[in-house]
Amino acid sequence: MVTMHDILDAQYEFDKNKDETYLRRAIKPLEILLTSYKRIVVKDSAVNAICYGAKFLIPGLLRFEAGIEVNEVVVLITTKGEAIALGIAQMTSAVMATCSHGVVSKIKRVIMERDTYPRRWGMGPRALMKKQLVKEGKLDKYGRPNEKTPSEWRSAPECFAPSTDENAQKDVIMKAEAGLKEDKEDKKDDDEKESKEDKKKRKKEEKEKKKRSADEAGLDKEKEKKKKKKKDKE
Repeated sequence: MVTMHDILDAQYEFDKNKDETYLRRAIKPLEILLTSYKRIVVKDSAVNAICYGAKFLIPGLLRFEAGIEVNEVVVLITTKGEAIALGIAQMTSAVMATCSHGVVSKIKRVIMERDTYPRRWGMGPRALMKKQLVKEGKLDKYGRPNEKTPSEWRSAPECFAPSTDENAQKDVIMKAEAGLKEDKEDKKDDDEKESKEDKKKRKKEEKEKKKRSADEAGLDKEKEKKKKKKKDKE
C-alpha cells in the first residue's frame, strides 16, 4: 500500500539526493499487472496499426511464448517490453511456428497510445500492389475485384503478396512506388496551384480592405468638417 505522502517523500528524495529507489518502489510500471499473461512480441512496424485497432497478423509476429491456446488472453508487447494491448489468441503456439499467414490474435483492449510508434501500414508488397492494380483499373476504386482482376490476386491470402515469384513481386513494388511518387508530385503541383490562387485572393482582400479603410477615413474627415462648420455657425 502506497500513500500520496509516500510519493511526495519519494519525489523529494529523488530531487534532493538523486536516489530513485524509493520512487521506483512507490510507483511501478503498468506491465507488472500483466506478468500473469503469456506474451507475444510484436514488430515495431506493426505496433501503431494495433493501437488503431487492427487485428494482429502473422507478418507482424516476432516472438511468442510457448503454450498459448486458442481464445486465451495474451499480452502483446514491443521489443522493449512495453505493453501494446491485450488480445485473444486465434492460434496456438504450434500453429504460429508453422503458419505463414493468418490472424494471430484479435484485440481485446488497447493499452498504448496511438502514434507512439510511427505509422507503417500500407507500405507492404500487397498494399503497394493493390494501389497499382487500382491505378491500372484492375480493381475498383474501393480495392474490390472486378472483371479485369488477375486470378493471382483473388487466390492469394490477404496478408501475403499475390505472386510467389520474387522478381515479379519486386517489379510490382517498383511500379507501385513509382506510381506513388507520381501521385505525390501531382499533389504537390495541385497544392502549389491552390497556394497561388490563395495568394491572389489574399492580395485582393487586402486591397479591398485598404480601399474600405481609405473610404472610411475620408468619410470621417467629411463628418469632422461638417461638425466644425456647425460650430462656427453657432
